[in-house]
Amino acid sequence: MGLKKAGYIPKKRNAITRKRKSIIVISPEGKNKTEILYFKKFNSDKIKIHFSKGGATHPEGLVSELIRELKEMDFQPELGDKAYCVLDSDFVENKNEQIAKAEKKAKLKNIDLIVSGPCFEIWYLCHFSHSTKQYFSNEEVIKELSRYIPGYTKSKEGIFELLLQRQGRAVENAKKLEKYNICNDKKIHTVEFAPSTEVYKIIENIKTVEAKK
Repeated sequence: MGLKKAGYIPKKRNAITRKRKSIIVISPEGKNKTEILYFKKFNSDKIKIHFSKGGATHPEGLVSELIRELKEMDFQPELGDKAYCVLDSDFVENKNEQIAKAEKKAKLKNIDLIVSGPCFEIWYLCHFSHSTKQYFSNEEVIKELSRYIPGYTKSKEGIFELLLQRQGRAVENAKKLEKYNICNDKKIHTVEFAPSTEVYKIIENIKTVEAKK
């Protein structure tokens, strides 16, 4: 008794470990439901989408809240984890200064700013057309989007599924808008850099992660 059988190797606890999911942390302004409803659909067996618990409504506060939260998480950039502050340039008078301060702080902590000008709905519009039309309010953008998505509201469900097949087109159109603004000597991450949206950068990162794992 007590002797191990020849060739028997006792099992070690937790010998079988699951591959760790890549973590993508997204912090939208003021817990904006529009972004949450959209990005939560990217959760998969390879990627975990985590939304910041903060609720700041200005860029610098958004970054500060996210920095504090990342310290409490298993956030590991060296393993491919990414953190994004998703914000709108809007038409706020001092927004350029706010974004500049936020970006300086974000760069020190592996956080990327994802700016849409004037608002997130430009990303949705990119699924349908490439247009450099200038808008003078967020309401004008939403009105334009309603031509393609009747009854659109910021809390409307099912947008991700509706747009999924056009996602590649949206990425290309967003890049075209970025190139247009640069060619017209507009400074990135300013109110003047519009219409534009950097949401495509998150999408491309997600695609890269999914392809590697």
